[in-house]
Amino acid sequence: MESYPDHRDTIRFAHEASIMFEHYASGRYFEGRMFNYSRGGMYFESDFAPKVGAEIFIGVENSPYTAGHDVYRAKVIWKKELADRQSFFLYGVGVKYF
Repeated sequence: MESYPDHRDTIRFAHEASIMFEHYASGRYFEGRMFNYSRGGMYFESDFAPKVGAEIFIGVENSPYTAGHDVYRAKVIWKKELADRQSFFLYGVGVKYF
């Protein structure tokens, strides 16, 4: 297995797309923006950050995997509060697909 400098199993690719995700436990929906993806996960930013370990469903408007809209089931692996002026959103979130 190839290892990448950021300790992921697969390489990340830059791709910006609008997303909407459902916090599975509460059934609430939130908007965000995806900034990169890999075969196994993605990074997005949002004003809501589910707890690490939470299960979410993510709808990607301009999916890099297929033409058009796609939905993915994922687990939150990490989250961080973003510094002022670093982003339009409050949180950065890393997820891994099921």
